[in-house]
Amino acid sequence: MRFGIPGMKTKHTIRLFERVETVDNQYDIFDIGVETPDGVIDSIVIGGAFSSAKQWFATEDKAEAPTEATLKVAEDASEQSAAA
Repeated sequence: MRFGIPGMKTKHTIRLFERVETVDNQYDIFDIGVETPDGVIDSIVIGGAFSSAKQWFATEDKAEAPTEATLKVAEDASEQSAAA
């Protein structure tokens, strides 16, 4: 996420959790800092595998997605109410 600082004459941009591109997919790296108008970035980097967080989000997404069994029950229920 990037946003400017209001009221400043120069256009500094605040960078919050901006993803840093890497060649290794195992790690995710994010930076937090300030980007100056001439492109200089002054930041602190946070990196890691974040495997626990990724697993937690994957579990949450899977819990929210309807399964085939849920869809079959819903289909059977709609057929039964249509027949009644």
